[in-house]
Amino acid sequence: MKTSASFIRALPWLYACVLAATGVYICREAFFTESAGHFNSMHGEWLALARIAGLDWFSPRWWPYWGGGAPIQYAYAPLIPFSIAALARLLHSSPALALNIIMGLVYCLGPLALYGAMWRLTKAPDYSFLAALLYCLAAPPENVDPGGGFGLAWFAAARRASRLFEWDDLPHHACLMLFPVAVWLLARALKGRRPLDYAMTGAAMAAMMLASMFGFVLAALAAVTVPLAMENRLWPSGLPRAALLAAAAYLVASPWTPPSILLAIGSNAVFDGEADWSARGFLALAILAFAWLCVWLVSRRRIRDWPVRWIALFACPAILIPALDHYLALHFLPQPQRYVVEMELALALSAAFALRPIVPRIPSRLRALLAVPLLLLAVWQVASQRRFVKTALQPVEVARTIEYRSARWVAAAFPGQRVMMTGSMATWLDHFTDSPQLSAQSYSTAPNQLQQLAQYAIFSGQGMGDRDAEYSILWLKAFGAQAVAVPGPKSPEYWRPFAHPGKFDGVLPVLWRQDDTTIYRVPQASASLAHVVLPSQVVRRRPYDGMDTGELRRYVAALDNPAAPASFEWRGKNQAVIHARLEPGQEISVQITFDPGWHASVNRSTRAVYRDGIGLMAVQPNCAGECEIALDFDGGWEAKACRAASIGVLLLGSVLVLRRARQCLAPTTRPM
Repeated sequence: MKTSASFIRALPWLYACVLAATGVYICREAFFTESAGHFNSMHGEWLALARIAGLDWFSPRWWPYWGGGAPIQYAYAPLIPFSIAALARLLHSSPALALNIIMGLVYCLGPLALYGAMWRLTKAPDYSFLAALLYCLAAPPENVDPGGGFGLAWFAAARRASRLFEWDDLPHHACLMLFPVAVWLLARALKGRRPLDYAMTGAAMAAMMLASMFGFVLAALAAVTVPLAMENRLWPSGLPRAALLAAAAYLVASPWTPPSILLAIGSNAVFDGEADWSARGFLALAILAFAWLCVWLVSRRRIRDWPVRWIALFACPAILIPALDHYLALHFLPQPQRYVVEMELALALSAAFALRPIVPRIPSRLRALLAVPLLLLAVWQVASQRRFVKTALQPVEVARTIEYRSARWVAAAFPGQRVMMTGSMATWLDHFTDSPQLSAQSYSTAPNQLQQLAQYAIFSGQGMGDRDAEYSILWLKAFGAQAVAVPGPKSPEYWRPFAHPGKFDGVLPVLWRQDDTTIYRVPQASASLAHVVLPSQVVRRRPYDGMDTGELRRYVAALDNPAAPASFEWRGKNQAVIHARLEPGQEISVQITFDPGWHASVNRSTRAVYRDGIGLMAVQPNCAGECEIALDFDGGWEAKACRAASIGVLLLGSVLVLRRARQCLAPTTRPM
């Protein structure tokens, strides 16, 4: 009896060891492989941020390398690049090795975090282990949403490993790793009302938001579903506290995820057709709300344990968001198809805990018999994933790739000058060099939609016919690109985004050509990003497509025949200086994305900065003769307000936690 009781107590920890050992066995190469070289992913952008920005994420910083420049928070959510830089510094390793280690940790810790949180919530380690094992090894959404057709092949699909090691969903999976922990901590906080539990929950939610924009949706889901499940009524008393906690977590994360970037994501999603706030979008929202209400009504009557009710309430939106998009083309959130990973988690939890009332009714011998094929299937899937990850993490000779060779050539030929690389060459350019480029900016967080419109026009040539090259060159000149890289149909560059890759042949001079990949010179009168123009030459009206170039032609003509030269020089990460000889009434056009955080001054006297029609900066210097215009970026009032709010919430949380700790440690006096 003693042995049996000891074994039962040790069994939950044995489950944790099995999950940890399975993860490490599958992806052990991640912890010592220097570079996997997956150029079809965004790994290059995270490595560029880790290499160039390093640990410098705590003050406003301008990122001039992608898309005409942007505040660094528009480049990418900070948690993964910051973690790469911190781990590389801690281990004295390369950022590439640090990235692989972090991918391995997220792969191993995701199922462990799910198991631990569900074990503590449900007090059912067996079914929590089954859910974590399903999440680790199976890919059931392949039969629901999918990218793939129905079939038994999904049993051997290393879909989760592919998204992490081969593709670019590491930040999303890092969010999902933290999500069950946040749910568990939130339940503790709502039940015990201890400041420390609230603080830990807020920290987990803030980390989710700093990892990926999907963290905002997951934090909101947790804040709504946990109180609903715990109190089993439609307006639970814990809902305001949970919502306030999620809002406090956002304020902590807001310096890196300010309101402006959330507005940009929403605007870009509508612009790109990924979010739909027409009648169809509201229909998708209505279907989801109705289904959610039905699930709540059924679960409150049929499900006694609140953690299982929570699984049902979470599974409803997690499954419906990608399913509605896939089957009915109904959506209201950006990138609805990417919620398939939430669907994966929800189906694993639902499948495991749906068996909880059924399994005890099955005779023990039959249970053992049924477990054998499931065990064999798990072994098969472990072997399949092990083979996949081992292949995916094979080191490559980076120096022989088109991404590396083109990057090194561009850096030598155009030092410090803006170019337009494309596809995987753009994604990896700044991992290898410090070259600014017109592309590489993530379309979902792009602060300048006109830069995205220009890029789309250059790549697609949509509706331009035999004037494709002419329109493309106009846009390249307007945004200050000195060269453009074009992969042909046989290029090893992964994406090959040009619809008509031969359009510049015989039009632009060829500078470099290897492996069906060509870099053309874009004729520019000046390599400077600053230009003296008349106010009438600045683009005022926003173009509505790539062929709406009436004002753009006038602007480019002014660049080709400058009234006077202007020099532009970066001085540190947030400062630049322009020198020019000006006549009264002339302005300075600066081919850098406008942001309210930029300020201009002449002799320490403030000058007006405004956004032109293509989203670039224009300065009214009010200066004649030889002028020096100083540009300074401080993030603007939004950055100051977000930092103040973040620090305020952190201080308030610290005071409440310390106050409660003092109360707990204070000696109690008893009456004599």
